[in-house]
Amino acid sequence: GFVVALVFLVGWRWRGNRKRNAYRKAGLLLLGEVSSSHDVAVVLKRVALAVFPREQVASLYGDSWVAFLHRTCPRSYFSAMATSDANDEPDDELVGLVGTWFRYHRVPEAQAVATVT
Repeated sequence: GFVVALVFLVGWRWRGNRKRNAYRKAGLLLLGEVSSSHDVAVVLKRVALAVFPREQVASLYGDSWVAFLHRTCPRSYFSAMATSDANDEPDDELVGLVGTWFRYHRVPEAQAVATVT
């Protein structure tokens, strides 16, 4: 009985973690389909909006947007976003930075995560 309950509990937690992090996987898939630096920025904003409150993220741009990205994921440094032309093909550095943010940003506690579509 104890082993069955333990297996059930582990499976339930694994499923919950997988469901809570599905937006990260969706963001990474979308990131693989981008064709311009603008597309990278759009995917990044969409993922951020899926996790953080719209009021907190939607109006951010420029330095305040970069500061938000640093605050939520200190592992990456987004200076490359400021120098990218929107129509340019995305460089590997920018895509790598955004991928790092998708994987390692900190999600606010007790917050529901929306689906990225």
